[in-house]
Amino acid sequence: MTDDARVADPTKTPAPLAILVADDEESMRHFVQRGLSRLGHRVTAVGDGQAAIAAWQQQRFDLAVVDLMMPLADGLQVLRALREHTEGAVVVLMTAHGTVATAVQAMQQGAADFVTKPFALDELHLRLQKALGERGLQQENQQLRTLVHGPDGGAGLCGQSQAMQTLLGQLERLSGSSATVLLTGESGTGKGLVAKALHLGSTRREQPFVALNCAALPDTLVESELFGHEPGAFTGARAQKAGLLHRAHRGTVFLDEIADMSLPAQAKIERFLTEKEFVPLGGSQPVQVDVRVVAATNRDLPELVRQGRFRAELLWRLDVVHLVVPPLRERREDVPILAAQALRRLSPKGRPATTIEPAALGALCAYDWPGNVRELENVVERMVVLAGDRRQLTVADLPPEVRGPSADEAVQDDGYEQARTRFDRLYFTALLMRCGGSITQAAKQAGMSRGHLHRRLRELGCSAEAARQAKAVQDLDDLDRDEAP
Repeated sequence: MTDDARVADPTKTPAPLAILVADDEESMRHFVQRGLSRLGHRVTAVGDGQAAIAAWQQQRFDLAVVDLMMPLADGLQVLRALREHTEGAVVVLMTAHGTVATAVQAMQQGAADFVTKPFALDELHLRLQKALGERGLQQENQQLRTLVHGPDGGAGLCGQSQAMQTLLGQLERLSGSSATVLLTGESGTGKGLVAKALHLGSTRREQPFVALNCAALPDTLVESELFGHEPGAFTGARAQKAGLLHRAHRGTVFLDEIADMSLPAQAKIERFLTEKEFVPLGGSQPVQVDVRVVAATNRDLPELVRQGRFRAELLWRLDVVHLVVPPLRERREDVPILAAQALRRLSPKGRPATTIEPAALGALCAYDWPGNVRELENVVERMVVLAGDRRQLTVADLPPEVRGPSADEAVQDDGYEQARTRFDRLYFTALLMRCGGSITQAAKQAGMSRGHLHRRLRELGCSAEAARQAKAVQDLDDLDRDEAP
């Protein structure tokens, strides 16, 4: 899982789908059935609410498209029945009597989306794809919950470094809070993962987590995605659409790359944070929702404020709690654990994980990681792919920029202290790995006192505890390999 937070990609949903359509209006029922069938989906259509419930219980469907007003059981009753029968059932409601209030009620009860008649088939199809994409995000959140609260603390959210321990302590203290949070840090540090951890650690954990990458959408679409729109709000807006704030009711909205949001959209977010309500595009009545906002950026917001490119008032509203996600170069002692985790995730099921020889691990710890955790995971995956069937990665598998310069290159490019620091990181990391994290053994082999070694390790950002944990992982993988047939 990357830390790029974004709206679910509708092009990645499975096809064909098994779809249940329920509408008492015969012409509409046949319109939807024929249209979705022509797109390759397997569609079952029924004419009332009870028939919809019975069909869902008898067959397996990927999602349901249900009319709000039907005989025997209305759309909300069908929604409740389907979600009681199938946890996380994806249900999209359609109605000719749509109001914002009805949309919010449907979202509160678990509807994935809400479409107002009349609508174009391609619009409905896009809604269905997005609804399935968001279900996949919810399933990913469940997996993340297991990771975050499990013994590893979550991929990228673990480590023995003081920087990570400080961040994890802050997350724990925020577990009972719904305060707005601003996350700052370099690209690739895991801000998206921290945002999800904030959600999963809060009382909102069972409600939606909805993410928007503000840099991934044109300015004209950001407001529509956030606030929704009424029919005719702009060219192409044929029907009412509930925005992300609607869908995240009682949950969390994550605004990634907030610095790339346009000034008009910033003003609307500021108003929402102030008054807890917003007006959809083309609408006239304010809508109230209960949403926690977490925002993230890798840019200097105070500097952007001075340049007139970010609203000072919005910065004050966002900066209720400010968490800094540290770069990997400031938590080098976590590199062995993160690398070991990446290797275990990349190992095929039932096959012992690949290991990294001490010298190669030392090079990983010595590298500055401008791309942070994301770059580390990519480098480890590249090493595994290029190593083929070999079960231990060596220095030769490292990319040139990570492997470090040759002696001649070092003489040309580095000063003595810089070259010595790089060598010491390589040497002491490999030494600690060979000694299983034992300071006593490592000091003896290095020919120095324990106190001197401790001081040098602190200066270099090397950790004996990290080496012990990484060595334990490798020992377990060696045992798995020995016992494998």
